[in-house]
Amino acid sequence: MTLLRPRTLVALICLAVVTTACAPFELQLPPREQIARDAGDVVDATEIVALAPDSAAAGRLIGGAQARGYQVKRQHSLGGLGLQQVVFRVPQGRTPAAAIAELEALEAGTTAGVNHAYRLQAAPTGRRYAGEMLHWAPGGCPSRMPIGMIDGAVDLQAPSLQGAQIAQTDFTGGRPTAMQHGTAVAEILAGPGRLTGARLYNAAVISERGSRDEATGVDTLLRALDWLSESGVRLVNMSLAGPYNKILDRGIQAADRKGMTIVAAAGNTGAEAPPRYPAAFPQTIAVTALDAAMRPYDKAPRGNHIDFAAPGVDIFLTLEGQGQYLSGTSLAAPYVTAMIAGTGSGGSAETLRSRMARSARDLGASGKDPVFGYGLPSPAGACLQN
Repeated sequence: MTLLRPRTLVALICLAVVTTACAPFELQLPPREQIARDAGDVVDATEIVALAPDSAAAGRLIGGAQARGYQVKRQHSLGGLGLQQVVFRVPQGRTPAAAIAELEALEAGTTAGVNHAYRLQAAPTGRRYAGEMLHWAPGGCPSRMPIGMIDGAVDLQAPSLQGAQIAQTDFTGGRPTAMQHGTAVAEILAGPGRLTGARLYNAAVISERGSRDEATGVDTLLRALDWLSESGVRLVNMSLAGPYNKILDRGIQAADRKGMTIVAAAGNTGAEAPPRYPAAFPQTIAVTALDAAMRPYDKAPRGNHIDFAAPGVDIFLTLEGQGQYLSGTSLAAPYVTAMIAGTGSGGSAETLRSRMARSARDLGASGKDPVFGYGLPSPAGACLQN
């Protein structure tokens, strides 16, 4: 990620929303020191990911890059997001910052960045309280809209998920992992007593990335978002987190303009850590975790970007044939996603955030605060316990 750019960049790009008019795309860069801290957290240090506004621009970019010694490793048309993605191998001797600047200068409207790593945000831990805390209807409630997941693989044979319709696509090249995590998130959404008749679309993006580190790259995340958009999914749960990335920034804004609402886990890097992404983007709904006593999860980051808090510590789930307890903001996010799906309420993240804030239970300091956000949201309609 280049440090040579100003804090705010504007490039005119055409995105197919309701009209074909060009709209300004503005990067939402964090402080320079945060970018520098995360610079090495990548899935492949030899790669630069680039986004172009259309196929003609991508073709010109590729031609210019190849003339300068770059190799095309992967190329994908992200029609659901209105973008073209190209992953380049950087010529030997080029620094990431130099490569990014060079590629962006080759073609107007191009955004280039390193391939940052994004990891799941849950871990094994030890009580059943979530439904009662949320005042969730004991028998569950109907799901009124399809739900997208960008996660690890889901065990489609899990007994707890037999009431759900699950479509799953592998984006790892045949190496999907983290099935326990993906299945846990799916169970919170569509397990017994949760959303009934749920339709889940899971993009399996997590694979081993050396030294048994399970993660995914930003290029894979955008392919997953594109698949969900093309599938007509407008509500997406992302229980993973990582550094700020320009490619993800542009992709999340494109998804928002396509009418997608993304609920994201705040991360598990600690109270003193900088914000994690995609939760820290204003186009997402950021969720932190609470324990049974409504205390904040000690591993969750804090900041003004936090929107809501939900159960996420010692959550009891039935995985691999036995009960297990897991903790993390990964588990808090799908509770909020389920609330939105249970109401069928459409609208942007900003609209839904405002609507849910009005009925949220205030926690901590009065009003919105950096620990709990607006507080504990409440289900509505058939999902609310009588």
